[in-house]
Amino acid sequence: MDNEHVRAEHTVSEHEHGENCGHEKIVHNDHVDYLHGDHQHHLHGDHYDEHAHLADATSR
Repeated sequence: MDNEHVRAEHTVSEHEHGENCGHEKIVHNDHVDYLHGDHQHHLHGDHYDEHAHLADATSR
C-alpha cells in the first residue's frame, strides 16, 4: 500500500490529527502517521491518505 495514493475514509473536517488528537503517532518513512484503528492516516493537502495497514506494517 505504500506506493498507492489511497484517500482515507475520514476527512480533515471530521477529525484533525495532531499532538492532542488522541491517536498514537507513528513515524512512517520520512513523515508521521496517526494510528486510526487498524490503519494509519497521513495528512496530504486537504485530505488524509491511508498508509500501511497495521498488519502489513508489523509483518515487515
